[in-house]
Amino acid sequence: MMICDNEPDVLLLFEHVFRSKYDLIMVGSGEECIERYIEATNQGNKISLILLDYELEGMWEDTVARKIREHHGTKIILNSAYNVDDVLVKELENGNYISKYIQKPIETDCLTELVAEIIKN
Repeated sequence: MMICDNEPDVLLLFEHVFRSKYDLIMVGSGEECIERYIEATNQGNKISLILLDYELEGMWEDTVARKIREHHGTKIILNSAYNVDDVLVKELENGNYISKYIQKPIETDCLTELVAEIIKN
């Protein structure tokens, strides 16, 4: 599982929540997310899910989701503390760029259940 967020505190929280259940790759930017995803998959590692923050420095995350999809994709949960345009969210869901969009703040119990459900399916 890869977690991409530009807020160090959020990365630490998500690492704490998920490290006992999943192998984690933690990244702080959209560019790093794409690079590390390609690197991991080229080495034969499967990334089952990316938990992706929407607003990162230098790149909107719908761009990251589209680029990940170009490289054979994986399931993505897009999350944001900001309101993301409903039309964009529907476009990303309908195009299978993302599996789910969730609004921050996120209750960790609900997020844990959602992650498990999406990885399982």
